[in-house]
Amino acid sequence: MKKKVSILGSTGSIGVQCLNIIQNFDEYFEIVSLSAGSNEKLFEEQVNRFKPSYYLSHGDKQYGQGVRLDDFESVLKHDDSDLIFIAISGIAGLVPTLLAVNQGRKIALANKESIVAVGKFIMESAQKTGAQIIPLDSEHSAIWQCITGEDLENSINSIVITASGGSLRDRSYSDLERITIEQVLDHPTWTMGKKITVDSATLINKVFEVQEAINLFSIPFEKIEVLLHRESIVHGMIRFLDGNVKAMLAPPDMRFPISYALFHPDRRFIPGMPELDFNSINKLSFEKISIGKLPWFKFGMDIISEGGLEPAFLVGADQAAVEMFLLGKIKYTDMLTVMKSAYERKKVETGYDLESAKEMINWAYKTTLSLV
Repeated sequence: MKKKVSILGSTGSIGVQCLNIIQNFDEYFEIVSLSAGSNEKLFEEQVNRFKPSYYLSHGDKQYGQGVRLDDFESVLKHDDSDLIFIAISGIAGLVPTLLAVNQGRKIALANKESIVAVGKFIMESAQKTGAQIIPLDSEHSAIWQCITGEDLENSINSIVITASGGSLRDRSYSDLERITIEQVLDHPTWTMGKKITVDSATLINKVFEVQEAINLFSIPFEKIEVLLHRESIVHGMIRFLDGNVKAMLAPPDMRFPISYALFHPDRRFIPGMPELDFNSINKLSFEKISIGKLPWFKFGMDIISEGGLEPAFLVGADQAAVEMFLLGKIKYTDMLTVMKSAYERKKVETGYDLESAKEMINWAYKTTLSLV
């Protein structure tokens, strides 16, 4: 029997790579639902190639395959897949993530904003509904694989998340005033979507990953370490109480966590995947992150350390700042300026529930946009 798979965000970086793997295993997978944003040309090719039962896109074009649905609620209502990929970037992924979790689905989750902003409520709902969340971030996939079979509460001292440092890791802070969009998007080791590549350069992405780890693995903030690892080969480590360390290594290729999620709990050989050649690896380096060079990282870490609604603020503010940068409306360094200005306008919030978190995301997003 074929495994039924749905991909929400099929024309993005993760979605495309996922379908590239699936097309080599036609006998193993069946596509139930696909959704896309604005890339109608690619989406039409995907619908014709994979013949989903249902599809959702921003355009109004009808395709010859499948049934067109109007929103994520309709997709999740009709969808009967065994595994649903939520590969939608930014806060747009919040609604389908919550819907899928509330239905008790098995989810391969690439949308980090939902776990960062409302991860506490997602994990609480998952416990009630039986939903299983497989993280698609390379770091969290690595940690997930490392802790499998381990006593998380009684044997693990801390976890280590690695960071490539992004496209600007060797630039001085004074250089950043003149950085172009093209330079920011030129990542030294990873091929990713535009937003996450910008977040990788500022290291806000790594701040998000710390909050993700807190929510996914119930690890306290003070037990999460972030190290600069230029080679992007060690993706995550766990330190045990007895001093031993377990690490997960792989080439810097998102197809590894994607294929792990696709075939879970099994593993399969994927044609064309790179292999680690230890004879060609001269060193594996690890460095502390320079706060002075990367003030975004300190700003973000200070915010999430407060807990509560602060991560939701960061998600909304960062979404707006990155959008404006990619549209050429603000400089690279202005992203931090407008986020800080929005934060200074934020009222002290006492309530902390799902609705207040959603409201905070929207408030931070709109406020940051208004400051551009």
